[in-house]
Amino acid sequence: MNSNQRKSFPLEALKQGLLIVCIAAALSLLVNHLRRDGLPLARGPAAKASLNVSPGPEEPLVTLEEARALFLAHAAVFIDARPGEDYHAGHIQGALNLPANSLEQALPRIASKVSPDSPVIAYCDGDHCPLSREVASQLLARGYSHVMVLVNGWTLWRDAGLPVAKGR
Repeated sequence: MNSNQRKSFPLEALKQGLLIVCIAAALSLLVNHLRRDGLPLARGPAAKASLNVSPGPEEPLVTLEEARALFLAHAAVFIDARPGEDYHAGHIQGALNLPANSLEQALPRIASKVSPDSPVIAYCDGDHCPLSREVASQLLARGYSHVMVLVNGWTLWRDAGLPVAKGR
């Protein structure tokens, strides 16, 4: 190997490495774009709604005890924000399914059953599940004025032995 070959070797390796990184980045962006549940690349309003894991002032949290009291008094409508298959496997008794991933299609069905001034409690499953907050934000944006979020609602409700149902 002469001295010219040794000098060009690191430069050629650097070019190849950079090319590999660029191809990997382009492929990952393409896959993210094609996925139904791809991650937002910009922090616009939709990105904020789907990534927000802390309550906003528009979406007050409700405790399990508060939700239980509202349930027993028939004073709130419960909205399950999880996908249909999760809802069918088990949900809070009487809850309506409004999946965050198909909100536009399901909202007309819910709107015919829930008045905009009705207290609404949105829930999903898991401490960091953003689906209930996403649905709550969308309901607030559409004029529903009393929307609350029960964080980790399904697990808390089920583990407390409160009324649940399966199927539709």
